[in-house]
Amino acid sequence: MRHLLLIIGNEIKMNKNYTDYIVRIYESKFKEVSEMIMLEKNSKELPFLLEKWIKEYEFISIFVSSDYYGTSAKVLATLNGDSLVLKDEILAPIKSLEHNDNGFLMAFSKCRVNLIKLSLSSKFPNLLGDISPNFEYFCLLDIDEDSAKILLDTIAKSYEISIQSSSLLENLVLIKATSLQYGKLDEFLKASKKLFSGKFIPNKNPLYFIVSALKKEKLKISFAESCTGGLCASEFTKIEGVSEIFEGSVVSYSNRIKHEWLGISETVLEANGEYSQKCVYFMLKGIFKTAKPDFALALSGVLGNDDVGGIKSGTVFVGAMYKDGSFLQEILYLNGDREFMQKQAVLSAFCLLLKLKPELFIIE
Repeated sequence: MRHLLLIIGNEIKMNKNYTDYIVRIYESKFKEVSEMIMLEKNSKELPFLLEKWIKEYEFISIFVSSDYYGTSAKVLATLNGDSLVLKDEILAPIKSLEHNDNGFLMAFSKCRVNLIKLSLSSKFPNLLGDISPNFEYFCLLDIDEDSAKILLDTIAKSYEISIQSSSLLENLVLIKATSLQYGKLDEFLKASKKLFSGKFIPNKNPLYFIVSALKKEKLKISFAESCTGGLCASEFTKIEGVSEIFEGSVVSYSNRIKHEWLGISETVLEANGEYSQKCVYFMLKGIFKTAKPDFALALSGVLGNDDVGGIKSGTVFVGAMYKDGSFLQEILYLNGDREFMQKQAVLSAFCLLLKLKPELFIIE
């Protein structure tokens, strides 16, 4: 199903934090943003564009600022040969399928349109209507993209499934499986789990899967971060319910804090440097003493524009440790700007956690 996310108004477009909020709410309902367009409020082309898009899409969600809601509602009603009336204090077409305090849902011949009135200072309103997704996302760990596609294509044809893939990391592949006309999506997913036993992650974002597994096992986790500046904790705490398994972490950016808060000896820092596997190992040990979790992750590296002390920019040392003392470490060689490399490092660290104790995380 083709569905469109349409945002009208520069004040919304300019506010990146709020547009990100719109996207998150939209994805939570429709699983993904299929296509997204932004327009100015005074666009004289709006009636013609909407008329065109209503023929092309099966569902359109239109987000407008409150001062442009009336104009947008009138355009939609006119396109449908309808009139506007006041319904429970909201202006809506007479033939609208449903409405709430912030908008309405209306039907055209092959398309449904939900108009949503926004206020940047208010909580996001409920979206009306629904779609029937014919796809699912999952991740595959410890396999490269080409190998994953070759193996999946073998069974995808049997179940009439179309496969798309993206390499999130060298060892982590995101798969989108879409059912064709007579496709059997559930059967394909079961076959994929069996084929990739020990590698299958049933989620678009591995962090949600990790949180779910830790909550189920009642296991806690903490982080010791340097170059990622607390991003592990930030990404983790975006997920509902993590307070059950997360009490806190240490952002040990300087060597003084690594020494005073994590207990790393000055000898280790001077002899091996803060950018080393040895340092990350003792960061892991230090956070266990401080926070006493069941699992710990640690990261340290160089993510600036320049190399430091012979360490090439983009080099990040990551480690994962369990309370029994078992641990894994990796050296990452990343490319991109600072923010991209930070996010890649964090995702890599969480994947290292999956490898450390696969019996607790990976679906067999």
